Amino acid sequence: MNKVLIITYYWPPSGGSGVQRWLKFSKYLPQNGWKPIIYTPLSPSFDIEDKDLLNEIQKDVEVWKTSIWEPYSIRDKLFGRSENSNAGIIHDKSSLKNRIFNWIRGNIFIPDPKIYWVKPSIKYLSKKLKEERITHIISTGPPHSMHLIALGLKKKYPKLKWIADFRDPWSELDLLDEFNLTKSSRTKYQKLEREVLDNTDVCLTVSETWVDSFKRLGSRNVKLITNGFDEDDFNVLQKEGDTFVIGHFGLLNHLRNPKNLWYTLNEICDENPQFNEKLEIRLSGNIDTEVLQSITQYFYLKSKVRVLGYLNHKEVLNEYNNSSILLLLLFNSESGKGNYPGKIFEYFASQRSILAFGPNNSDTQNLMKKLHCGNYFTYENKNLKEKILDLFNESDKVNISDDINEFTRKNLTKKLSDLLNEI
Repeated sequence: MNKVLIITYYWPPSGGSGVQRWLKFSKYLPQNGWKPIIYTPLSPSFDIEDKDLLNEIQKDVEVWKTSIWEPYSIRDKLFGRSENSNAGIIHDKSSLKNRIFNWIRGNIFIPDPKIYWVKPSIKYLSKKLKEERITHIISTGPPHSMHLIALGLKKKYPKLKWIADFRDPWSELDLLDEFNLTKSSRTKYQKLEREVLDNTDVCLTVSETWVDSFKRLGSRNVKLITNGFDEDDFNVLQKEGDTFVIGHFGLLNHLRNPKNLWYTLNEICDENPQFNEKLEIRLSGNIDTEVLQSITQYFYLKSKVRVLGYLNHKEVLNEYNNSSILLLLLFNSESGKGNYPGKIFEYFASQRSILAFGPNNSDTQNLMKKLHCGNYFTYENKNLKEKILDLFNESDKVNISDDINEFTRKNLTKKLSDLLNEI
């Protein structure tokens, strides 16, 4: 069986969307003639832990780990641990301290704070590649330092076949604006990205818009494999009770805050006693205080919000069954146009109505239209009342096109294995 080395920062017990893509690929790659070997840090500094995911690692999967040093340890010793800062920006920018942290994160640690793992990893893997006779490697980012590890290996062994997987954009990610980058810092991001694109055999990404973006940035070979859902994860059940539950389970920050939705829900509660009696808003994961304030400022919504805290993946899947409507929130930005949130494919499999907000003409909007599922609005749209009332009066189950089978993890892994065979 052919071997493929997968360089990833996120691996169980890390939780969240970043781990799912390659955990699931590794599950089905052996069925397609490829033995996955995972290279990941020994003690990474991630915010979300889901130990149940350890049970999903297949026996066929070999995992290599080495120690990593991350500058978060210095920050945490001096100032205490900052919630939800390891994954990216510190969203609470009310204090000077957090604004300084954001600036340091963006301008000092380029491309990200995992940069100090690059050289030790290249040294370690150079030996392992020869010992194991590995000819194919995959790096997945963010964090994009994973691509720099693969780049170093490619320079050392030019015959290596390398796929660079971009789950998000790099130099054109809108979140970089939160770091207040200097001109020279932004140039460094662009230079590193271009070097990766120039040397990788395949630039792999997750949406049509980002395929076009990486082509424009100079990649000569861009391929698309979206995220998806694993049929084994789902046991779709009829929702119990008559509450009207609008659910969102996962990170919710100030850049994805549907303010017109909260306003409209409060207005309907004021006008419709039955709606007011049955409405419930369920949120889990890291929720920006600005978002919670946007909801609880309304008289009728104060008592409607249930903050569930952190839920592991199995618990999230169970919450899908307990929901009437699943809320899908994209970044209201240019990069948001190419963002397929990982949860959208799970929403399809859960057979629940989708209420989505994002930029106009996004890939998500086009996909939902193609599959005839859910309702999509821009964040600026205020004409929500009629559709929400329609959803309130409809069943919590929907009929979704059989085309969703294109997005099963089995079918997507077949595409990946075909790609590995071709290069």
